[in-house]
Amino acid sequence: MSLLAEERRFRIREVLSRERTVTASELIRTLGVTAATIRRDLEALEKEGVLVRSHGGAVSRTSSANIQPSYESLGRSNRAEKQAIAREAERLILDGETVFLEGSTTVYELARRLLHRNRLTVITNSPPIVAEFQHSQHVSVISTGGELQKDVFYLSGVWAQRALSEIRVDKAVLGVSAIDPGYGVSTASQAEAQIKKMILKSARVSIALADHSKFGNQGFAYVGPTTDIDILVTDSGTDPQYLRPLREAGMELIIADVREPSVETDGHEPPKSRARSGGGKR
Repeated sequence: MSLLAEERRFRIREVLSRERTVTASELIRTLGVTAATIRRDLEALEKEGVLVRSHGGAVSRTSSANIQPSYESLGRSNRAEKQAIAREAERLILDGETVFLEGSTTVYELARRLLHRNRLTVITNSPPIVAEFQHSQHVSVISTGGELQKDVFYLSGVWAQRALSEIRVDKAVLGVSAIDPGYGVSTASQAEAQIKKMILKSARVSIALADHSKFGNQGFAYVGPTTDIDILVTDSGTDPQYLRPLREAGMELIIADVREPSVETDGHEPPKSRARSGGGKR
Protein backbone atom coordinates (compact mmCIF):
# COMPACT_ATOMS: atom_id res chain seq x y z
CA MET A 1 0.00 0.00 0.00
CA SER A 2 1.45 3.37 -0.99
CA LEU A 3 2.23 5.91 1.72
CA LEU A 4 0.51 9.25 1.96
CA ALA A 5 2.62 12.26 1.01
CA GLU A 6 2.72 13.53 4.60
CA GLU A 7 3.95 10.20 5.94
CA ARG A 8 6.60 9.92 3.20
CA ARG A 9 7.87 13.38 4.07
CA PHE A 10 7.84 12.57 7.77
CA ARG A 11 10.07 9.56 7.06
CA ILE A 12 12.40 11.71 4.96
CA ARG A 13 12.64 14.10 7.93
CA GLU A 14 13.49 11.16 10.19
CA VAL A 15 16.32 10.03 7.90
CA LEU A 16 17.70 13.57 7.70
CA SER A 17 17.55 13.97 11.48
CA ARG A 18 19.81 10.91 11.81
CA GLU A 19 22.04 11.08 8.77
CA ARG A 20 21.98 14.77 7.73
CA THR A 21 22.10 13.66 4.09
CA VAL A 22 20.03 11.30 1.97
CA THR A 23 20.15 10.12 -1.64
CA ALA A 24 17.17 9.98 -3.94
CA SER A 25 17.95 6.36 -4.84
CA GLU A 26 17.84 5.39 -1.17
CA LEU A 27 14.45 7.05 -0.72
CA ILE A 28 13.06 5.41 -3.85
CA ARG A 29 14.15 2.01 -2.53
CA THR A 30 12.99 2.39 1.08
CA LEU A 31 9.70 4.17 0.36
CA GLY A 32 8.82 2.14 -2.74
CA VAL A 33 7.88 5.11 -4.92
CA THR A 34 9.00 6.59 -8.21
CA ALA A 35 11.76 9.12 -8.81
CA ALA A 36 9.15 11.71 -9.78
CA THR A 37 7.36 11.26 -6.44
CA ILE A 38 10.60 11.66 -4.48
CA ARG A 39 11.46 14.76 -6.51
CA ARG A 40 8.12 16.34 -5.57
CA ASP A 41 8.60 15.42 -1.91
CA LEU A 42 12.08 16.96 -1.80
CA GLU A 43 10.81 20.09 -3.54
CA ALA A 44 8.03 20.45 -0.95
CA LEU A 45 10.42 19.95 1.98
CA GLU A 46 12.87 22.43 0.50
CA LYS A 47 10.10 25.05 0.37
CA GLU A 48 9.43 24.35 4.06
CA GLY A 49 13.08 25.01 4.84
CA VAL A 50 13.77 21.46 5.98
CA LEU A 51 16.45 20.62 3.42
CA VAL A 52 18.52 21.79 0.49
CA ARG A 53 18.39 19.65 -2.61
CA SER A 54 21.71 18.48 -3.98
CA HIS A 55 22.71 16.43 -6.98
CA GLY A 56 21.18 13.01 -6.41
CA GLY A 57 19.62 13.75 -3.03
CA ALA A 58 19.31 16.32 -0.25
CA VAL A 59 21.10 17.77 2.78
CA SER A 60 19.36 18.74 6.02
CA ARG A 61 19.08 22.47 6.62
CA THR A 62 17.50 22.04 10.04
CA SER A 63 19.27 20.94 13.19
CA SER A 64 17.99 17.64 14.50
CA ALA A 65 17.17 19.54 17.68
CA ASN A 66 14.36 21.37 15.87
CA ILE A 67 12.76 18.52 13.95
CA GLN A 68 9.38 18.11 15.61
CA PRO A 69 6.72 16.62 13.30
CA SER A 70 3.10 17.47 13.96
CA TYR A 71 0.98 15.34 16.29
CA GLU A 72 -1.15 14.27 13.32
CA SER A 73 1.92 13.15 11.36
CA LEU A 74 3.27 11.23 14.32
CA GLY A 75 -0.09 9.53 14.83
CA ARG A 76 -0.14 8.22 11.27
CA SER A 77 3.45 7.03 11.30
CA ASN A 78 3.87 3.29 12.03
CA ARG A 79 0.25 3.08 13.18
CA ALA A 80 0.07 -0.72 13.06
CA GLU A 81 3.19 -1.02 15.19
CA LYS A 82 1.87 1.47 17.74
CA GLN A 83 -1.43 -0.38 18.04
CA ALA A 84 0.38 -3.70 18.52
CA ILE A 85 2.59 -2.13 21.21
CA ALA A 86 -0.48 -0.68 22.95
CA ARG A 87 -2.12 -4.12 22.93
CA GLU A 88 0.82 -5.57 24.87
CA ALA A 89 1.16 -2.57 27.19
CA GLU A 90 -2.51 -2.82 28.15
CA ARG A 91 -1.76 -6.09 29.96
CA LEU A 92 0.65 -4.28 32.26
CA ILE A 93 -1.98 -1.88 33.62
CA LEU A 94 -4.20 -3.24 36.40
CA ASP A 95 -7.52 -2.00 37.73
CA GLY A 96 -7.16 0.09 40.87
CA GLU A 97 -3.74 1.50 39.94
CA THR A 98 -2.65 5.09 39.58
CA VAL A 99 -0.80 5.53 36.29
CA PHE A 100 0.81 8.40 34.44
CA LEU A 101 0.19 8.40 30.69
CA GLU A 102 2.57 10.73 28.88
CA GLY A 103 1.56 12.76 25.86
CA SER A 104 2.75 10.62 22.98
CA THR A 105 0.85 9.06 20.08
CA THR A 106 1.80 5.53 21.10
CA VAL A 107 0.65 6.11 24.67
CA TYR A 108 -2.57 7.57 23.23
CA GLU A 109 -3.22 4.22 21.53
CA LEU A 110 -2.85 2.60 24.96
CA ALA A 111 -5.23 5.11 26.55
CA ARG A 112 -7.94 4.15 24.06
CA ARG A 113 -7.76 0.59 25.36
CA LEU A 114 -8.23 1.59 29.00
CA LEU A 115 -11.54 3.45 28.75
CA HIS A 116 -13.64 0.83 30.56
CA ARG A 117 -11.27 -0.04 33.36
CA ASN A 118 -12.45 0.04 36.99
CA ARG A 119 -11.01 2.27 39.73
CA LEU A 120 -8.15 3.38 37.50
CA THR A 121 -6.66 6.81 38.12
CA VAL A 122 -4.95 8.39 35.12
CA ILE A 123 -2.66 11.40 35.39
CA THR A 124 -1.56 12.87 32.07
CA ASN A 125 -0.02 15.87 30.34
CA SER A 126 -1.85 15.06 27.10
CA PRO A 127 -5.00 16.99 26.10
CA PRO A 128 -5.99 14.25 23.59
CA ILE A 129 -5.80 11.63 26.34
CA VAL A 130 -7.88 13.80 28.67
CA ALA A 131 -10.51 14.15 25.93
CA GLU A 132 -10.47 10.41 25.26
CA PHE A 133 -11.47 9.66 28.85
CA GLN A 134 -14.24 12.28 28.90
CA HIS A 135 -17.06 9.71 28.90
CA SER A 136 -15.25 6.98 30.82
CA GLN A 137 -17.38 6.22 33.90
CA HIS A 138 -14.91 4.41 36.15
CA VAL A 139 -11.60 6.09 35.30
CA SER A 140 -10.56 9.20 37.22
CA VAL A 141 -8.49 11.66 35.20
CA ILE A 142 -6.11 14.36 36.42
CA SER A 143 -4.34 16.78 34.07
CA THR A 144 -0.98 18.25 35.01
CA GLY A 145 -1.77 21.58 33.39
CA GLY A 146 1.12 23.54 31.93
CA GLU A 147 2.14 25.30 28.76
CA LEU A 148 0.69 23.75 25.61
CA GLN A 149 3.12 22.84 22.85
CA LYS A 150 0.60 23.23 20.07
CA ASP A 151 2.41 21.27 17.39
CA VAL A 152 2.61 18.08 19.47
CA PHE A 153 -0.36 18.57 21.87
CA TYR A 154 1.96 18.31 24.88
CA LEU A 155 1.75 20.11 28.23
CA SER A 156 5.11 21.09 29.71
CA GLY A 157 6.73 23.99 31.52
CA VAL A 158 6.83 25.09 35.15
CA TRP A 159 3.22 24.22 36.06
CA ALA A 160 3.47 20.71 34.65
CA GLN A 161 6.79 20.20 36.44
CA ARG A 162 5.32 21.41 39.71
CA ALA A 163 2.47 18.92 39.43
CA LEU A 164 4.88 16.07 38.70
CA SER A 165 7.10 16.98 41.64
CA GLU A 166 4.20 16.35 44.04
CA ILE A 167 2.97 12.93 42.88
CA ARG A 168 3.96 9.30 43.16
CA VAL A 169 2.34 6.76 40.83
CA ASP A 170 2.25 2.99 40.55
CA LYS A 171 3.29 3.02 36.92
CA ALA A 172 4.32 5.61 34.37
CA VAL A 173 4.01 4.99 30.65
CA LEU A 174 5.97 7.24 28.33
CA GLY A 175 6.72 7.36 24.65
CA VAL A 176 10.33 7.27 23.47
CA SER A 177 11.37 9.24 20.40
CA ALA A 178 15.03 8.18 20.40
CA ILE A 179 16.78 5.33 22.17
CA ASP A 180 20.34 4.14 21.76
CA PRO A 181 21.75 1.39 24.03
CA GLY A 182 25.03 3.24 24.46
CA TYR A 183 23.80 6.83 24.67
CA GLY A 184 20.46 6.35 26.40
CA VAL A 185 17.05 7.94 25.92
CA SER A 186 16.72 11.35 24.28
CA THR A 187 14.24 13.58 22.48
CA ALA A 188 14.08 16.63 20.22
CA SER A 189 12.80 19.10 22.84
CA GLN A 190 14.45 20.20 26.07
CA ALA A 191 11.01 20.93 27.59
CA GLU A 192 9.85 17.41 26.76
CA ALA A 193 13.07 15.89 28.11
CA GLN A 194 12.55 17.62 31.46
CA ILE A 195 9.01 16.23 31.73
CA LYS A 196 10.21 12.71 30.91
CA LYS A 197 12.91 12.92 33.59
CA MET A 198 10.36 13.87 36.22
CA ILE A 199 7.93 11.17 35.08
CA LEU A 200 10.64 8.52 35.50
CA LYS A 201 11.36 9.73 39.04
CA SER A 202 7.69 9.75 40.03
CA ALA A 203 6.93 6.11 39.20
CA ARG A 204 7.42 2.88 41.07
CA VAL A 205 7.57 1.11 37.70
CA SER A 206 8.47 2.88 34.45
CA ILE A 207 7.23 1.55 31.12
CA ALA A 208 8.53 2.87 27.81
CA LEU A 209 6.80 2.37 24.46
CA ALA A 210 8.93 2.63 21.32
CA ASP A 211 8.41 1.29 17.81
CA HIS A 212 11.35 0.04 15.75
CA SER A 213 12.03 3.41 14.09
CA LYS A 214 13.10 4.97 17.42
CA PHE A 215 16.14 2.73 17.94
CA GLY A 216 19.70 3.74 17.15
CA ASN A 217 18.79 7.43 17.24
CA GLN A 218 20.11 10.27 19.38
CA GLY A 219 17.97 13.34 19.93
CA PHE A 220 19.07 16.84 20.94
CA ALA A 221 17.88 16.69 24.55
CA TYR A 222 19.15 13.93 26.84
CA VAL A 223 16.59 12.23 29.11
CA GLY A 224 18.68 9.59 30.87
CA PRO A 225 20.31 6.16 30.66
CA THR A 226 18.28 3.18 29.50
CA THR A 227 18.59 1.75 33.02
CA ASP A 228 16.00 4.34 34.13
CA ILE A 229 13.41 2.20 32.29
CA ASP A 230 12.04 -0.97 33.90
CA ILE A 231 9.97 -2.36 31.02
CA LEU A 232 10.29 -1.62 27.31
CA VAL A 233 7.54 -2.57 24.88
CA THR A 234 8.49 -2.51 21.21
CA ASP A 235 7.43 -4.21 17.99
CA SER A 236 8.77 -7.26 16.19
CA GLY A 237 10.43 -5.08 13.55
CA THR A 238 13.08 -3.83 15.98
CA ASP A 239 16.61 -4.93 15.10
CA PRO A 240 17.86 -7.47 17.70
CA GLN A 241 21.23 -5.69 17.84
CA TYR A 242 19.55 -2.90 19.82
CA LEU A 243 17.63 -5.22 22.13
CA ARG A 244 20.49 -7.50 23.15
CA PRO A 245 22.41 -4.96 25.27
CA LEU A 246 19.17 -3.73 26.87
CA ARG A 247 18.25 -7.26 27.92
CA GLU A 248 21.77 -7.88 29.23
CA ALA A 249 21.47 -4.69 31.31
CA GLY A 250 18.43 -6.16 33.06
CA MET A 251 15.60 -4.41 31.26
CA GLU A 252 12.43 -6.43 30.77
CA LEU A 253 11.53 -6.49 27.06
CA ILE A 254 8.12 -7.21 25.58
CA ILE A 255 7.96 -7.67 21.82
CA ALA A 256 4.63 -7.02 20.11
CA ASP A 257 3.96 -9.09 17.02
CA VAL A 258 2.69 -6.65 14.39
CA ARG A 259 1.31 -9.54 12.34
CA GLU A 260 -1.15 -10.39 15.11
CA PRO A 261 -4.53 -8.76 14.34
CA SER A 262 -5.15 -5.72 16.51
CA VAL A 263 -8.68 -6.26 17.79
CA GLU A 264 -10.14 -3.16 19.40
CA THR A 265 -11.06 -3.93 23.00
CA ASP A 266 -14.04 -2.52 24.84
CA GLY A 267 -12.15 -2.84 28.08
CA HIS A 268 -14.30 -5.65 29.54
CA GLU A 269 -11.72 -8.36 28.97
CA PRO A 270 -9.66 -8.64 32.16
CA PRO A 271 -6.04 -7.57 31.64
CA LYS A 272 -3.31 -10.16 31.83
CA SER A 273 -0.41 -9.26 34.05
CA ARG A 274 3.08 -10.23 32.97
CA ALA A 275 5.70 -11.27 35.45
CA ARG A 276 8.60 -8.88 35.86
CA SER A 277 12.15 -9.52 36.87
CA GLY A 278 13.23 -7.22 39.67
CA GLY A 279 11.16 -5.17 42.06
CA GLY A 280 10.37 -1.79 40.57
CA LYS A 281 12.72 1.14 40.54
CA ARG A 282 16.38 0.28 40.74
